[in-house]
Amino acid sequence: MRYLHLFLVLICFLISLVSANAQQRVLDSLLKIERTWLVEDTTRAKLLTQIARNYANIDPKKGTEYASQSIAIAEKLADKRFLASAYSARGNNYLNIPDYPAALENYQKALAINEATGNTQGIANNYNNIGLVYAQVFDFPKALENYQKALLMVEKIGNKASMVNTLANIGNIHSELKDYPKAIEYFQNALPISESTGNGQSTAGILVNLGNAYTQLSDLPKALEYKKKALVINEKSGNKARIANNLANIGNVYAQMLDYRQALDYQNRALLLYESIKDKKGIADIYFNISDIWLAQKDYKNALNYASQARTMANTLGEMAVERKALENLSTIYEATGKYDSAYISYRSYIALRDSIDNVEKQKQVTKKTLQFEFSKTENALKQQQLITSAQLKEQILIATKQQQELTLKQNAVDIANKQQELQRLAYLKSQADLQYEQSQSQAKEERLVLAEKDRDLQATQVSLQQSQLLLQDNELRAQRIQQYLYIIGLFLLGLLSFFIFRNFKLQQKTNNIIQLEKQKSDDLLLNILPAEVAAELKEKGHANAKLFDEVTVLFTDFVNFTKVSEHLSPQELVSELHFCFKAFDGIVEKHGLEKIKTIGDAYMAVSGLPMASGAHAHNAARAAIEIRQFIQARKQTNPDSFDIRIGLNSGPVVAGIVGVKKFAYDIWGDTVNTAARMESNSEPGKINISQSTFALINNDFTCIHRGQLMAKNKGEIDMYFLERDVL
Repeated sequence: MRYLHLFLVLICFLISLVSANAQQRVLDSLLKIERTWLVEDTTRAKLLTQIARNYANIDPKKGTEYASQSIAIAEKLADKRFLASAYSARGNNYLNIPDYPAALENYQKALAINEATGNTQGIANNYNNIGLVYAQVFDFPKALENYQKALLMVEKIGNKASMVNTLANIGNIHSELKDYPKAIEYFQNALPISESTGNGQSTAGILVNLGNAYTQLSDLPKALEYKKKALVINEKSGNKARIANNLANIGNVYAQMLDYRQALDYQNRALLLYESIKDKKGIADIYFNISDIWLAQKDYKNALNYASQARTMANTLGEMAVERKALENLSTIYEATGKYDSAYISYRSYIALRDSIDNVEKQKQVTKKTLQFEFSKTENALKQQQLITSAQLKEQILIATKQQQELTLKQNAVDIANKQQELQRLAYLKSQADLQYEQSQSQAKEERLVLAEKDRDLQATQVSLQQSQLLLQDNELRAQRIQQYLYIIGLFLLGLLSFFIFRNFKLQQKTNNIIQLEKQKSDDLLLNILPAEVAAELKEKGHANAKLFDEVTVLFTDFVNFTKVSEHLSPQELVSELHFCFKAFDGIVEKHGLEKIKTIGDAYMAVSGLPMASGAHAHNAARAAIEIRQFIQARKQTNPDSFDIRIGLNSGPVVAGIVGVKKFAYDIWGDTVNTAARMESNSEPGKINISQSTFALINNDFTCIHRGQLMAKNKGEIDMYFLERDVL
């Protein structure tokens, strides 16, 4: 029996040192002994209590069952210290369930027994546990009261580990009450004691708490000092989760100090660690932090990329707080880049999510009041005798209560002001989005005017063609008259017949050449307007039927700031530059097997996969788009006054055919065409923006970057990608 008692003591010591898996192995050993030791004596009571303590972090409900068995045995024993230990063990399990009223009741029963037996360390532990329960339900004054009582006890017996724990608990309560100078005082008192014990994890935790308190006081150099000291200790321990958290906190401090290079360096180091341990919540937090840093530097492209990733990941994980912050950043980014419709939608989503979080917090407050009411009933039932033993403690509790009230009043005022600002911002973003829509309508009118001018030019060309046809007819009539005259004269002048026949032959040959030349011009003009297959069908049948093409890829281009650039060019220079660019585009699309459809002002439209179907339509269109972008980039190097370009691609079905009878034109229609236009308008200068359907066809052969879901006019939010290069 003596050896078994020593074995239990050794196990208790080892449990504090081993990992969770090792704790399970120790628990299995204890359970094996428990099944063989059936005598209801001190040893079995200790054994059951230790099993209950070990179950607290594994299966707290089962832990309460073993603690209850220990209590039943300990109540029969003369030495009641075992009973106090069993009640404490059951309290620990109830705390983890969580069942706070039951936890409080068991801790207070243990406290009464320890006070009766004079167990000072047990009393201190009970006060600490009771303080922890009150802290969990936000009753900070009562938590502070019990921690102070525990501190008096552990100072008497000189238990350094307990002193560090209790001082840190008191500091945390003052931090919750936003009394940061007082919190720092307690953390500073705990630090040298923790260092003397050699407990690195405890010391690192206190250093981080000090850094956080100094951050709240805006003493950033001091905050950085303590957080870097904690990082050194955590790096020695090799705990990647703690190291990553440390690195992210240091990065945030550097960001507040406007040292963005250091801030990004620490955040990226933290990101690598979180990715190595597959901590998705940590990764989402870092994405938001990096987005914040880029946004502070007005690098909206990088800020948008990381904010979008943070929002997507947080939404998947159900991390509403991170998603809310990411939406707020997205709203700011869209507003700064002039995308007021997206800014308005993001900000509206941010407010809705924030209100949901506020509702959760309100529910927590209701839960808090309910728990505090339950505690009050428990305390009345147990008839607690000791409430506050020190006048100084009373003063601290009153101050803490007053601070909470003042903070609540201030927060209410801030909330009202924030609500007013949010309403003002929503109204502003809505007005900007409306203005942007009106501007787009005005631009559409201008494009229609340009299209009308193009129609007039086409009409003039067709008139010229008709005149050529009339001239041919006139030549034919003239040739017939000459033949008639020759036949009449031939009756009288046989000698001159051969001469006139020869002359008529030459004239006819010349006429035929003219007819053939004009016919070739007509055919070339027709092929310049229509695809060869459609032109052949039109000449053969006199009409061409509209056709449905199931799979094509539509390419749209548009010059950036065309109106602004054109103001600095003469009409001749403007037309010359447009002609030069469009001529190059014609060669590129022909090279890659695309069919040019039309130009509309400074916009250019082509399609891949018709009139002859092609399984590689998306690849051909992508390579044509890349070559057009390369041409424009080269052109800007030789001619600084040249235009920049946006390009959009979309794949899907279209209907193609001839529009009109006299002034016919070959054109394509369908939602695929509209979406391709939205891809171009949502692109950026020098970029190729592609839809989800095009990305699905080419992603294995091209490098693409996901932009997230962006707002497209009349389409809502759709996935978009930037096409970067051909990987082949």
